[in-house]
Amino acid sequence: MAKQKWQRIDGPSSIFSIAPAGAAGWLIGTEQGVWSVGETCAILSESLRPAAITAVAASPGFPAQPYIIVGAADGLARSTDRGETWFTPTMPQRSHVSQIALSPCFTEDGIGFAATLEDGVLVTTDHGQSWHSWNFGLLDLEVLTLAVSQNFSQDETIVAGTGTGVFRSANGGRAWRELTIGEDAAPLSGLCFSHGTLVAASETAGLFYSKDFGDTWQKRSAFRSGQISALGVSPDGSLLAVATPTVVAVSSDAGATWTRSEGKTPAGIVSIAPLPSGAILAGTQEDGLWKYEA
Repeated sequence: MAKQKWQRIDGPSSIFSIAPAGAAGWLIGTEQGVWSVGETCAILSESLRPAAITAVAASPGFPAQPYIIVGAADGLARSTDRGETWFTPTMPQRSHVSQIALSPCFTEDGIGFAATLEDGVLVTTDHGQSWHSWNFGLLDLEVLTLAVSQNFSQDETIVAGTGTGVFRSANGGRAWRELTIGEDAAPLSGLCFSHGTLVAASETAGLFYSKDFGDTWQKRSAFRSGQISALGVSPDGSLLAVATPTVVAVSSDAGATWTRSEGKTPAGIVSIAPLPSGAILAGTQEDGLWKYEA
């Protein structure tokens, strides 16, 4: 009998966020705190176990550079020792964090961004020790998703997807400008950069692509369902993964072509990550973490 392509990994039942953690594997934000995923799935710190972690990010240099930043409904937490101990950073207010995105040069510049559902975008310049609001021009403070340019150290570009549209900052988040993407695109379920292309996933209207940082957009009908529940990108930006209610697919050419997974797709996918090996991690709402081996 052929081996099932999708395999459930023992662990928490709801996986809200998936983040790469270098040689340590991956980190997941769950209803039971933050966990690490390698050969097995294990909680990182008992002190965070009661908290539902809605966003997680590790330093691009992890685990050699041991920073982890996580977000929840009541703010942020930071670890500087790979999750052994946690601290509450200085924040302007206790905000519901939906995503955390770090500069590709976080090790050197200490810059990171937190999307919140009511207070716009929070910014850190000291590796997560303190955060402040930079929302000038951000007309919608319900920020659902963020994407940091792969060349952030040169272009300082970050893009935010909100409940009503898309906004871009070209100065590291200090000021924002609304982009025209199409009335049917919002709200967005994901944003990322891949092969120099900005990709936006709509909760209801499929995928949108931009080659000029969001000034102009194209829409491609790659999937019969227009509902994209999750969008993910590999650490080097070479692979994209998307989830719809019925299909999970991976692209190595910024969405020009797609390879669909085989077998029954896990239900309720809300977070997804393509692995450099070609495998896929998918986190669901109430049905746990799944791994796909091609």
